[in-house]
Amino acid sequence: MRAPKSLWRVTSVLLVALASAPALAQAGDARAQSLARDAMEQDYLATNFKAAIAKLQTALKSCEKSKCSPATVAKIYASLGTVYSAGLAQKEDAIEAFKAALKNDPSITPDSNYLTGEVQSAFEEAKKASGPAPVVVEKAVAPLTEKPWTEQATWRPVPVYVELPDGIEAARVVTRYKAPGQDWKELTLQKHGKGYAGYIPCAAVESEGELLYFTTAFDANFDRMASGGSTENPRKIQLKKAIDTRQPSLPDAVPPQECPRPVERLSCETNDDCPGNQACVNLQCVDKSTVPNPEAGKDQLRKKNWVSLGFSPDLSLVNSTSDACSQAAQSDGTLSCFFGGGIPVGSDPLPSGSSNSLNGGVATGTMRVTAAYDRVLGTRMTLGLRAGFAFLGPPKDFLPLHLEARFAFFFAKDPFVSKGVRPYVFAGAGLAESAARVTTPIVVDTGQANPERKNVDVYQKGGSLFAGLGAGLQYAVSPNAAMVVEVMGREAFPKTATVLAPYLGFAYGL
Repeated sequence: MRAPKSLWRVTSVLLVALASAPALAQAGDARAQSLARDAMEQDYLATNFKAAIAKLQTALKSCEKSKCSPATVAKIYASLGTVYSAGLAQKEDAIEAFKAALKNDPSITPDSNYLTGEVQSAFEEAKKASGPAPVVVEKAVAPLTEKPWTEQATWRPVPVYVELPDGIEAARVVTRYKAPGQDWKELTLQKHGKGYAGYIPCAAVESEGELLYFTTAFDANFDRMASGGSTENPRKIQLKKAIDTRQPSLPDAVPPQECPRPVERLSCETNDDCPGNQACVNLQCVDKSTVPNPEAGKDQLRKKNWVSLGFSPDLSLVNSTSDACSQAAQSDGTLSCFFGGGIPVGSDPLPSGSSNSLNGGVATGTMRVTAAYDRVLGTRMTLGLRAGFAFLGPPKDFLPLHLEARFAFFFAKDPFVSKGVRPYVFAGAGLAESAARVTTPIVVDTGQANPERKNVDVYQKGGSLFAGLGAGLQYAVSPNAAMVVEVMGREAFPKTATVLAPYLGFAYGL
């Protein structure tokens, strides 16, 4: 007898559904795990905690539809607990998330990659509230070897030292402690000799009373391997103002130094309320030496003594004349003419067209190298001296010495304490000669039938005293080093001559 076709169809659908259920569950696990992984590795590590929570909750909703495995659901809830506790400081929400994780997988533990004291604390409370695991039997925990101290003086850290049982390797050894009037806190011990050691810090030993602590050694999965004490049966240390026994210390170490104590200060409203060399800061009298002084820092940066070295060519204004090299023209020393090799023109040139004449304008001539010293007055003025020598002047009767006194004013409020541009103006006066040099042809009587036409160097020289004004710019590459560019207009006397003197140099503060 044949079965009806409808029965075969129903049976086929059921078989296909049964065969595809594991595949659908696996696909659901994969999608939920991917969301959870993105939430922790991308959003959580980027401190985008709300986005991490949203992705984890989406992963849980996905599991409701696709029936993820309990292990996957437990891991998602454990990740939620981590974000709530370490990221958002929402301990109650973290505990509830860890409870849900333990309900799905009693052997679940927080991911060690994101483990913190807050995460472990919330997980332990969730585990305690969830009761003993229905299936997993906790393995025996070996005792740590230690000699606990019974008392310690206040304001002295408490040394903690433990040794692991033989055959046990720990990934982390942690001491949890509770100071009088404070919550439980955590201290990670470090390797010390044969064991692990650390100090319960100053913040826990300020007040008299009972200090509680216990120590636990964990493996890489954060399973307990060994312990010394517990929250129910902790070590107890009496904190006293003074103790009669020897000061606690780590093996082969001296006792820890006393913690710095807060200084009792007088209250005040103004500096007049404070005695002696004290100032009123935040309504308390403190030593003036401890009060930050921004100006003192500036004084250290502001170099008072500056030395510089520079080069300056002279650009002189030349007067027009039709007689440059006659003996009469050279008689007062303003003009002097020389053949090549520095030989003076000793006789009057012959008149011939435009020879023996000068056209007015600007001409180069002397150049000078100077060294300078400047002293900073206040914060934006300097007073200094410059000394140097000039060259390329007339071959004879020329003073190459340069001596100058100078005063400068800088436009910036406090230019010598920072880098950057420092514009300024200045005035100077002193002793120096400058000469412009112009080449012109003259006709010379050689005693032959035809006179000879020769080129000569004509120097126009001013007086040996000068005064002038100028403007400059320092570009400071550091508070005490600067490139210098400036230009000065000088007027010579008693023989007048106008000179424009650009300058390029380098200055260094001492």
